[in-house]
Amino acid sequence: MKKFFLLLLFFLAFSASPYAKEEVYKTYTDIGKVEKPSFAISEVISNGEKFHRKMIALEGRVGKLEFKEMANGRKFTLFQFFEDDPEKRINVYARGFVEGIEKGSKIRIWGFYSRHKRYFLIKRKNIMKANKIQFLCNQ
Repeated sequence: MKKFFLLLLFFLAFSASPYAKEEVYKTYTDIGKVEKPSFAISEVISNGEKFHRKMIALEGRVGKLEFKEMANGRKFTLFQFFEDDPEKRINVYARGFVEGIEKGSKIRIWGFYSRHKRYFLIKRKNIMKANKIQFLCNQ
């Protein structure tokens, strides 16, 4: 019994050590064709309740762009998405680091829109989780 207990402790200590296999998180954002959107970003923002918690496609330009990593190792990309006026924008979240995206890139996004989202104590407005991104051209 004592050997079994020591073996269990050794196994737990080794699996929690920095030498344990690192978990790899995939990018779940698909890069590919997206159908042409039937709504404009300004229309979605002004009628937010109509589009709240719906899957929609939008077309616009990338504004402020950030690549971040959580404490657990998951990577994600945050960027502002707008048509003509950067003040009328949607904040987009995409899992993983989206390769090839730059500030000013013209893209099409298909994803889940929320009028507001709460993260712990922070409440954000006009959030979209990108499931699919299509690059149209760069500036």
